[in-house]
Amino acid sequence: MGRTRGDGGLIAMNTTPLERMSGIAALFAPVLLLVSTIAYFTVGGGIGNGAVGGVALVFAMILFAIAVVGLARGAEPDAPLFAAVVTVGGLTGIVGGVGFAVDSIQAQLFGTPGLDEVSLAGVLALRVPGLTFPLSMVALAALLAVTRRAPRGLAAALALAAVLFPLSRIGVIMPLAIASDLLFIGAMGTLGVGLLRGTTPRSRPERREAVPA
Repeated sequence: MGRTRGDGGLIAMNTTPLERMSGIAALFAPVLLLVSTIAYFTVGGGIGNGAVGGVALVFAMILFAIAVVGLARGAEPDAPLFAAVVTVGGLTGIVGGVGFAVDSIQAQLFGTPGLDEVSLAGVLALRVPGLTFPLSMVALAALLAVTRRAPRGLAAALALAAVLFPLSRIGVIMPLAIASDLLFIGAMGTLGVGLLRGTTPRSRPERREAVPA
């Protein structure tokens, strides 16, 4: 028999399919992000140069996309415009992340520099959307805090992870990158468990008056 909220099960049956998929994605996205970071510094040539790291980053970004959609969707009833902005910004940034991942794969395989290092087209295609990722994560943290979908401390941890993300990548600082990833694991993982267990606060459904035909 399926478990319901409050009976100790990991996945509650009163959650929606999107909540369950987003919860699983939120759990594994930052783990793959950490795997990609470690791979870049161990079997690659650093951030932005590595086939293994690039592959892990592609799948991390896919899972981040699913997680962002689910988390923003949950807050939509209380802040529809804010949720829409976070969703659009998050998906834009994730596209940039996938672009960086593919670019890092070819950088190691073919020994070429990053596209953003040699052309304006590369800057526009990679850095512009790429920088949207951490900004959208900060916005997601604010959205969850404002709509009370997450405690302020948890939202602050997510925002801090997002701030450290570009600082560690641009500066190629491994300890800072790992610290950012671990914060993401803690924050996103907690949010993911909340989605799976159905413990994330929800808005009460609005009552709408029937409109005469």
